[in-house]
Amino acid sequence: MSVELLKKELAYVSHKVYQKGYTQATGGNISVRIPGTDTVLIKRSGVSLGEVTTEDALIVNMEGEVIEGQGKPSKEIGFHLGVYKVRPDVNAVVHCHPNYAIGYAILGQELPLPTVTARKLLEYVPVAGVAPSGSKELAENVTNVYKNNPGIKVCLLEQHGICAVGPTLEAAYNVADLTEATAKQAFISSQIKANLPVPVTQ
Repeated sequence: MSVELLKKELAYVSHKVYQKGYTQATGGNISVRIPGTDTVLIKRSGVSLGEVTTEDALIVNMEGEVIEGQGKPSKEIGFHLGVYKVRPDVNAVVHCHPNYAIGYAILGQELPLPTVTARKLLEYVPVAGVAPSGSKELAENVTNVYKNNPGIKVCLLEQHGICAVGPTLEAAYNVADLTEATAKQAFISSQIKANLPVPVTQ
């Protein structure tokens, strides 16, 4: 896929994430490897995912230096590049702030997987430890989770959000979508269970 088409896809996926309510204000960021190169497209800082255009996709090298485009890359570029370095199978990263998944992330709790679909497709959703947004510590925490769990497709960021990955932008978006749906289903089932009548013992 050409760089121009990747920019268009990045904008399209950004809009889908925002329209589904998976992030708010200017939060969240999306990136994708440029095939056959050591460069990455990533959303520039300060623009809402709901308003991303192709001009907001910056080309950066694996050290985070902008080599094409205007503006600064997302402040979370550290963990995007970290994941790419430790997971050569990953070509796209979607970081967003979906409400139900954040509920579990606030608790520092691995995401429950209550459905057969979630267990098959997500398998395991660990938590990266809490650290300030944009910090080196957060980048290291997320990178280490992907390094230490080489098969995972998504992790929770404690008190923060999620980081979903995939071989393509579409695949990474679908992982993020399934993660939030799974979190919502887990919450609903926990509420139903909590309100079931207590059996009367004789």
